[in-house]
Amino acid sequence: MNLPSSTLVIAPDIFVLEQKPEFFAQVAHWHHQECERQGLKSSLALRQQRLVLHVQQNPIPKTLIALRGNQLVGCVSLVNYTYRSSERMPKVTSESPVWLSNLFVLENLRQQGIGNALIDAAKNYAQSLGLEELWLSATDYTEYYQKRGWEIVRRTRLGGRQVNVMRVCINSRSVSN
Repeated sequence: MNLPSSTLVIAPDIFVLEQKPEFFAQVAHWHHQECERQGLKSSLALRQQRLVLHVQQNPIPKTLIALRGNQLVGCVSLVNYTYRSSERMPKVTSESPVWLSNLFVLENLRQQGIGNALIDAAKNYAQSLGLEELWLSATDYTEYYQKRGWEIVRRTRLGGRQVNVMRVCINSRSVSN
């Protein structure tokens, strides 16, 4: 079956952000937009300040970006979130759990596998660090993650919003190569 070239889906290339610093400002802008969309207090300067930590030599936090050709089409981050009250968050097996955060794909390119590619790359990266699980909190896209093997561990309120705290186990059987 021949598809018209306008519907041809081309897999993105995935890089760590520090390999492509020319995209730093756009990723920071996307992170800021998402914070505003969620009603969180933030500023572009704060997003840039936090993103600087993602381009240093530490394994976490880390941001992965997706490119098609030389166009930035998406990003995802892996971060260590710490919290004060175990009452609000579920018990985790790690003292320093790693969270999937800031998954973003350009709106006109969604439902083409870019988000899946970013999540798979993040899982592979986490697995290479010896991690056994990843966490995330979702408000709007719970079903999207559930279809990809994430399970709801707890429903809670964070930043005044109802969220689903989700977890996925990562091992060689669950991470695509």
